[in-house]
Amino acid sequence: MPLSAGSRDRGGAAPTGMMAESRSYNESFAWRRLTPTEVLEAARKHERLLEGRPGGHRAAFVLCDLRGAVLSNLNLSDADLTGSRLDQAQLVKTRLRGATLFATDLRLANLQHADLSKTDMRGISLRGADLTRARLRDADMREAVLAVYRGGKPLPDSFDGRVPNLTAAIAAAADFSDAKMNGAVVLKADFTDANLRHVDLRGADLRGASFKGANLEGANLASTQLGEANFAGAVLTDAILHDSTAEGANFLGAVLDVGAILHLQRQGAVLPGQAPGDMPVPEAVAAHAVWVEAAGRSGARANLAGREMSGLDLANSTLTAAKLGYALARGTVLRGSSLVMADLECSDLREADLGGVDARGANLERAHLVGANLERARLGMLESADDPPRRWPTRLTRARLCRANLRDADLRGAVLREADLTGADLRGARLEGADLEGAVLTQVRTS
Repeated sequence: MPLSAGSRDRGGAAPTGMMAESRSYNESFAWRRLTPTEVLEAARKHERLLEGRPGGHRAAFVLCDLRGAVLSNLNLSDADLTGSRLDQAQLVKTRLRGATLFATDLRLANLQHADLSKTDMRGISLRGADLTRARLRDADMREAVLAVYRGGKPLPDSFDGRVPNLTAAIAAAADFSDAKMNGAVVLKADFTDANLRHVDLRGADLRGASFKGANLEGANLASTQLGEANFAGAVLTDAILHDSTAEGANFLGAVLDVGAILHLQRQGAVLPGQAPGDMPVPEAVAAHAVWVEAAGRSGARANLAGREMSGLDLANSTLTAAKLGYALARGTVLRGSSLVMADLECSDLREADLGGVDARGANLERAHLVGANLERARLGMLESADDPPRRWPTRLTRARLCRANLRDADLRGAVLREADLTGADLRGARLEGADLEGAVLTQVRTS
């Protein structure tokens, strides 16, 4: 007999403790295979139900074999797909809000831009699935158990465990805010730029996963395994990290509370500002100025990536083409400096003084610039002196510019895609030709 894979409404399954990670099937069981016509007809009736029109009927794909099915752009909100096999299925932009995906197999499925908010995904397998820009807000992805009934007995003969598995999943820029993922296996998954605010990951295995630039504010990471995970440039304010292990985890450029830093330090993680350097920062800056002046014939290009620079006074420095990515430069004074074509990706420049800097063509993607002073900063397009049509924009994609002072700044042609400018002062700023697609402009001051 197969597993009894009922949804919570039907009472055929319930959560339990830790269970095996592997997923196996009783191959003698004849999974219900639907034709594309049957699937589309069920989806049509389901949509009529959602719209309150006559002839509607809830789609129930329970224990179905839908491997490789094309379900993109369908509205399957509140549908029941309990225990079904959807590995390698196409679900691009599919609406599954509130659906039951209990113990469903979605390995290698394409779920780009899909809406999985408030879904029951307990015990789901998303191994190798593509969740790029998918919405999983408030989804339930906890551990689950399926009861096995045999011989018509009223009580289950045994139980088959299901641990939610997102190993090697691609979830770049996906929204997991408030999701319940405790106990999940998330080995080597890609959560770059994902929204994981207040997510519950207690006891999860996150080893080798990438959370570069992700938002993990208020996330519960207690008792997690973080070994070799990449949190470069991530925001982890108010995150809970007690009892977690983090040997070799990378937190360069990340924003962390003091308590979290102390805990991670004991665990052997690489912390903000801990990158090694050949010479003190002021000496490296001086040698870089010589390198720029001599066009590389003498001096040395500054590599301050991941270095501790907080509070230093580096006003009027020449840092053209310098490597400053992931640097910890909170409150650093760089007023009047040249940062042309400099790499400042994921650098922590909160409350830094960047007034009047020339940062044309610089890379400031995912930089933390909350409360920074950028008054009269040159953040526009850099044109080649030898080849005028060749130009390099200042890149501020996903930069965090909340409450930043950008008065009279030159942002012409700058790339500000998905940048957070909440509460920023843009009075007098020039924004002609700037790319503001997806930028957050809440409470921005323009006059």
